[in-house]
Amino acid sequence: MIGLRVAGIDVGGTFVKWVLLGDGAERLDDGMRRLPDDGVFEAVADLGRELVDRGAEAVGVGVAGLVAWPEGDFVWGPHVPGRSVPYRRRLASTLGVPTVVDNDANLAALAELRLGAARGHRHALMLTFGTGIGAGLIVDRRIFRGRNFAGEVGHMVLDPDGPLCACGRRGCWETFVSGSRLDQLAAELADRAPDGALARLVAEERPGGRHLTEAAAAGDPAARAALAEVGGWLGRGVANLVTIFDPEVVVVGGAAAQAGDHLLDPARRAIAQVLQGAEYRPTLPLIPAAFGPLAGAVGAAILATETLL
Repeated sequence: MIGLRVAGIDVGGTFVKWVLLGDGAERLDDGMRRLPDDGVFEAVADLGRELVDRGAEAVGVGVAGLVAWPEGDFVWGPHVPGRSVPYRRRLASTLGVPTVVDNDANLAALAELRLGAARGHRHALMLTFGTGIGAGLIVDRRIFRGRNFAGEVGHMVLDPDGPLCACGRRGCWETFVSGSRLDQLAAELADRAPDGALARLVAEERPGGRHLTEAAAAGDPAARAALAEVGGWLGRGVANLVTIFDPEVVVVGGAAAQAGDHLLDPARRAIAQVLQGAEYRPTLPLIPAAFGPLAGAVGAAILATETLL
């Protein structure tokens, strides 16, 4: 007899990731696929049907952007197309199983709180780095949503004369720190040094943050300098958030976690330099997510289990 199965889907700006969990949050399967330019909701619904056909009795979905809770309406997002899309209602009708929809970073935070790097903490901050930056805030072991849309930290402006952001403003944090920014730096470095370590790693592929990380690990000074620059911006933004929320731990997922200490160590140094009263505060752990890029999907399945089943 097949035990309880719950599916989690994470809809980002470029990829959709999914997990299928069994009893005790056992990961039965997972995967990711690139989203189409058009028909994003339809692609999510098709994936949901596949997972229901494989035995999922409930489905949780996280979407990058403004999501009304508990209605599960996707209001708007700079990286995911659509406005005022009733994701939860339409998916529940299409899939025929209980469905819950929330912001993807909230769900990543829930996964790390229940089973991952933030386990055992009352107050935690989860930062997700992909096409943009999202944040999940944990206050007293619960997701803090504000009126609905808390956690859109990628769009706090650090430099009003800075680069143009996808949201339409300039100098947002995510223009300095995100998976997209790492991809941009990798492409610039490959162009600047066509015989360099990163360009050799790229071969016939499109330069990306992964190549930047690999080149830094191989000792390339230019790649390390690029990651250190991004790490500095990461640390400055984290310091701003710490002064407001005072979490016990900051967990980073996505591209920042994959870059490892070549990015996180400069961030830790920046936090120590700019955080108000840093010398009087308890040490702040800045650590990678346990679930890596699947944190949002795992959290979506957990939320479905906790609220629906």
